[in-house]
Amino acid sequence: LLFLSIFTGCLFLQASDQENTEFRLMSFNIRNSHARDWEARKGLVYEVIRGYTPDVLGLQEANSFHLKELSNEFPQYGQVGEGSMGGSKGQHSAILFLEERFKLTDSGSFWLSENPTQPSKSWRSAHHRICTWAELLVRETDRTLYIYNTHMDDGSREARENGARMIMEHIQGKVQATPFVFMGDFNAPEDSEVLEIIKGNSLAKQDHGIQMVDSFRVLHPQRKNVGTYNGFTGQSDGPKIDYIMVKSNIRVIEASILQNNFKGQYPPDHFPMTAQLGLR
Repeated sequence: LLFLSIFTGCLFLQASDQENTEFRLMSFNIRNSHARDWEARKGLVYEVIRGYTPDVLGLQEANSFHLKELSNEFPQYGQVGEGSMGGSKGQHSAILFLEERFKLTDSGSFWLSENPTQPSKSWRSAHHRICTWAELLVRETDRTLYIYNTHMDDGSREARENGARMIMEHIQGKVQATPFVFMGDFNAPEDSEVLEIIKGNSLAKQDHGIQMVDSFRVLHPQRKNVGTYNGFTGQSDGPKIDYIMVKSNIRVIEASILQNNFKGQYPPDHFPMTAQLGLR
């Protein structure tokens, strides 16, 4: 009986640990290194990341130069991603993850175009756009978590909507019942068709059938002044265009828009999104 009690207790603790797996994420458009003096603001970007200490960090507009410096500054993170122009060229939608918490088991990137396997653009897109994904094994529980990160086009609504459909179809084919998070700079406001596609509410033809929610709105459904593009000025009265989207069965513990500034200086032209999530 004693052995059975101990054994049952161990099973309960293991199940409890799995049910209560929590992790912190950040989605951060850091502005490419060719615009607005990176040397003058990189320390501020580092302070924002260090202050929140995310377990998983999704970057947008990161050049290979950025990623090398970030790797030196934060060696505890592994990273995956490819440049939008192929290899190390162009802007990355990179995913960084704490290696002490996660083991990378698979990853990849694809272009948001009609030719997704190579650098390309379609649908009147102003730029080459890419989506990066990572399959992460949570070391303490052996659970699998998928992360998707992207930066959608700023010049073409058609490209954003088709890109959103591509990503959701990829998620449907890849993750099935596995927990996942989809984050990034969508360049689309909350009332856009892009968000309806991602949430699974679009009237347009789609087969993914996945219901997603904006982690921020789960906790702050009525919050106003949630603009995430600040133009280096700190303004927040514009549209919310940056997101951490989650499946509706993922518990949202914390979610915020970090409006950090240092004596009136803003690290990039976007406020980062954060979320603390729990796997059920």
